[in-house]
Amino acid sequence: MAQAASKTCEICVSGPGHNYCEQCDQLFCDGCKISHLRTKMSKNHTFLSGPNINTEVKLYCKEHDENFIYYCMECSLPVCKICAIKNHKKHDLSEIKESLESIKAEVKIDVETKIKKLQSKIADINQGTHTYQADVQKVIQAIQEEGRHLKEMIDKKVEGLIITLKEKDTRNVKAMS
Repeated sequence: MAQAASKTCEICVSGPGHNYCEQCDQLFCDGCKISHLRTKMSKNHTFLSGPNINTEVKLYCKEHDENFIYYCMECSLPVCKICAIKNHKKHDLSEIKESLESIKAEVKIDVETKIKKLQSKIADINQGTHTYQADVQKVIQAIQEEGRHLKEMIDKKVEGLIITLKEKDTRNVKAMS
């Protein structure tokens, strides 16, 4: 059993044990954790890490002080062996580890489905953003084109006014002479 007070690796007994293997109920240092995960038998073990691991927390039936070993499919509850006999006799029970794997698989599928939906929505947003940016560029080009057209009109009007003024000036100079 893991020694919560010592907080040293239970394998090499020299490093700080801040990695708790949930399956083995042991504390590991970083090096021993890596070695543990490399072995065929324990490659899928899960670890809790950090300085504040409480290795004494276990899931017990509060009424009977027994480990949960079954999962009641009808009640969606973990149950101990005594509760299984007393309260869940005719219910559909499965071993808690099997149920956990089944629930994990369902959650994984649910999460993957939601991730795909979110990725699809992100793709839609990105497409909408690109369409919006293309529309903005078209409007900018239209504004620039309209500005060039207005400038040409203004330049022609200014040129026309200057020509008219020069013609009047020439006539007035001739009239005065």
